[in-house]
Order: sequence, then C-alpha cells, then structure tokens
Amino acid sequence: MKTLRIIMVGILVSLAGFQLDQPAQAAAIDNGSFMGLWNTYSHCQATSDFAQLRENALTLANAANRSLTEEGFVLPLPTKLEEFVATPAARFAVDVKAMAAACSLRAGFAAVEAGKLDVAKELLQPILSYQPQSEYTYYSLQAKSLLSELEPSVIEVTLNLR
Repeated sequence: MKTLRIIMVGILVSLAGFQLDQPAQAAAIDNGSFMGLWNTYSHCQATSDFAQLRENALTLANAANRSLTEEGFVLPLPTKLEEFVATPAARFAVDVKAMAAACSLRAGFAAVEAGKLDVAKELLQPILSYQPQSEYTYYSLQAKSLLSELEPSVIEVTLNLR
C-alpha cells in the first residue's frame, strides 16, 4: 500500500513538472514598459516644445492602440479546456487611451499655436473615434471644438433628442 502511494505521488509530481514547463505569455504591457509610458505622459504634460509634444502623443497613441488589440495573459491549459475559459479583462491603474488623448490634445493646441494646422488636424482626428465611449467625452468635445475653429465645415455637431 505504501509503495502504491509513493508511485502515485511520483506520477503526480512528474505531471506537475510537465505543466510548469509550459511557458506562459507575459501581459501585453508589463510594469517596465508601463513606467516608460508614464514617463512619456509626464514629459508630455511638462514640455512646451512642439516637436517633443508630437513625438510623445504619437508614442502614447501607438501604445494605446497596441494595448487594445494585443492578446494579454494566456493561461496554459489543455486545448480541450481552453474553449470553456474566458479571457480575463486587462486592468491597469490608469487608462493608456486617456493618457494618449490628453497628450494628443495638448500637442494639437501646441500645433495650432505654432501655425501647423495640418499637424494639429492629424493629432486631433483620432480622438474623435473615442466619442461613443462616455469616459472619453471630454477629450472628444475638446478635439471637436478645436477642429471646428480650424475648419468649421469639417465638424458637424448634432443633438438627438429622444
């Protein structure tokens, strides 16, 4: 009986070793790269140089788009069980998309002040795609306001009453 237990424990330990040997993918944005993004955002809020603002805005926008499209944590499971497990939601302390929108707005205002209206439009247009999501309403309204000053015929504001 004791030998049977030892054999069972040996089998279980070796199976656990095989399971642990499978590599697990890291989260889409780890702490190191997130801190780099936070530093970029902080620099965007502190600088007044138009070229730096534009570079920071583009970096944050690319990171926001990448974090929304990449697959995050992958739980190593047998293929028969994977179909029954939902992908966990990615959670961050701050919203990278909001950081990108705030920096793009700041860069857009700086571009207008520098007289680079085409660059301002390029920076502000992506913010308009955030409109349906209520947490980005402030950014969308600010972008619309500035774009309507640049080209009043481009932005159409409608009010739907139901």
